[in-house]
Amino acid sequence: METVRIGVPRGLLYYEYGNLWQHFFEALGAQVVVSDETTQKMLTTGGMLDEVCLPLKVYVGHAASLAGKADCLFVPRIVSVARQMYTCPKMMGLPDLIRSNLSNVPELIDTPVSLRQRQVSLVDSVISIGYRLGQGKIASLGAWYWAWRQEGVKKSVMTGTDGLPATALRIGLIGHSYLIQDKFISMNARAKLTAMGMAVITPDQVPACQAQLAARDLDKKIYWSYCHQLVGTALALINDKAVDGLIFMTSFSCGPDSIVGEIIKRKAGESKLPFMLLNLEEHTAEAGFLTRLEAFTDMLKRRNSR
Repeated sequence: METVRIGVPRGLLYYEYGNLWQHFFEALGAQVVVSDETTQKMLTTGGMLDEVCLPLKVYVGHAASLAGKADCLFVPRIVSVARQMYTCPKMMGLPDLIRSNLSNVPELIDTPVSLRQRQVSLVDSVISIGYRLGQGKIASLGAWYWAWRQEGVKKSVMTGTDGLPATALRIGLIGHSYLIQDKFISMNARAKLTAMGMAVITPDQVPACQAQLAARDLDKKIYWSYCHQLVGTALALINDKAVDGLIFMTSFSCGPDSIVGEIIKRKAGESKLPFMLLNLEEHTAEAGFLTRLEAFTDMLKRRNSR
């Protein structure tokens, strides 16, 4: 039997679960084809969409780039990843968006995932995907368990500072993983800050339990799970005095992030912690972007030299 090639666009939640998905499909005997790093061509392809955020445009470009390279595309309809919470609406409508705007992509594996009311629904989703690949219930669950075991433990907040000395100023770079980890979208902000002598702390370096605990200080729960996690991460860094400044990176036209940014800005202000908002879109100029980073880091250095 010929090996099935499953295409996985390198965008959005790929940066959260990409390794897990790849291990799972490979354990089921499939070949995983991940799209290349983001390019201007991908952004141009996705730029045909109006009134959607930059990461979504890039995702469409990644999906289009896999045409002819895979037998099917894995574009799950992720509704919820936590009880009583939702993902961003763009995650829920991804399969429909791809089908309605791209005519040359292969069949989609668009299995819904919703843990809003019952955790066991993830089991149903895993089994459903396995069936589509000709695998039974036991094989599918076994592959998922094996894939889950391959995932490493996330680093603590005190690690991952790029080998800089302990005296280096620490900047919390807060933003969705599909922004920070995509070097094209983020203009490699993390590397630029490191080159300026900053020790950069990103959300993946803060334990999830620590972020969830800090988020309890909010007056009202945020029902977008990933935004809730970002606020908790920022609060954890603020409460522990773990950073000398905060940068919140978001994409233009992202409604949930506009709310989150205001909350983080207010909390940082209450603690007299320097804060900067970086808003990204397809017309953002790298020169101006770099100037803002340099100005912020220079201000931190002056502030901490007093």
